[in-house]
Amino acid sequence: MLDSTHLKRILDSCQNKNVGLKKVDLIDLFLDKIITEKNLSNASIDSYKSDLKLFYKFLQENSKNFLSCNEEILKKWIIFLVRSGMETSTRLRKISVIKQFFSFLFQESLIHVNPSVNLLLPKKPKLIPKFLTEQEVTTLLDWMKNNSNSFKDLQTLILTEILYATGLRVSELVKLKISALSDDFNNLHITGKGNKDRVLPLGEFAKKLLLKYLPRLKSYYIKINMPNHINKWLFPNKKNHISRQSFYISLKQAASKAKINTNNISPHVLRHAFASHMLKNGADLKVIQQLLGHEDISTVEIYTHVNLEEKKKAMKKHPLSKLNI
Repeated sequence: MLDSTHLKRILDSCQNKNVGLKKVDLIDLFLDKIITEKNLSNASIDSYKSDLKLFYKFLQENSKNFLSCNEEILKKWIIFLVRSGMETSTRLRKISVIKQFFSFLFQESLIHVNPSVNLLLPKKPKLIPKFLTEQEVTTLLDWMKNNSNSFKDLQTLILTEILYATGLRVSELVKLKISALSDDFNNLHITGKGNKDRVLPLGEFAKKLLLKYLPRLKSYYIKINMPNHINKWLFPNKKNHISRQSFYISLKQAASKAKINTNNISPHVLRHAFASHMLKNGADLKVIQQLLGHEDISTVEIYTHVNLEEKKKAMKKHPLSKLNI
């Protein structure tokens, strides 16, 4: 429950017509609660806050506030979201946030009826992700390997190899520190979403690349006057770690030069390729889930659909498929 002092202050504020409702109080108290309970990232918290502020503005335009909101206004809100043309996944998030928010208000006795109880969440479409074939990934890595003379090109090669070898989220990848490497280079220690740790094995090719890369990395840190670099970024730029956008651009450029369709290439596509190729080659879905850092196995079941589509295409090449029965 809320701190009694905070709760009294909010109720007094709501009851005093001259003062009115302070939306920031309710939003911030809600965010404080879910930060504690869900251990959300800063980006997720910012999204929640933005969604609630947008919703509050909508309520004001309809002469309502959080405490006077009703089911009818919420239905208008849904229509507003649909007509805005935003994607289903975005609407799903915004509606989910509103439902959580009103559940919070109801649990804290700030409202006597929860107007969001009957609010239905739109079904998120199961999209089969773009992915690269094993041959395309091999072609890309071979081109990078043969064109990695500069420090930046070598860095891009290792980023790509580690991403495809481990299935890391790109946000986890670019923020790797040198200390994440085990002493024998066999493993990576990752702190992922919700500060949950996992250990990922590295392949022989990645280890060989790292042995080549680390002396050059040390020279780079000396060059920028930062010799004590052991706890620094594994993939630095001049000011911080390399950004996701910078890696994305380098990856696109390499794919273009390797004659691979750049519409099908991104760090996230490589993560999908890791999972899909693992499953195709006999890896257990539960193991893939753990490597990707997903809590729910249903999140990785999309890859069974990817491989089913591949099987269907393969079956069309069977001699029986050509018979006119």
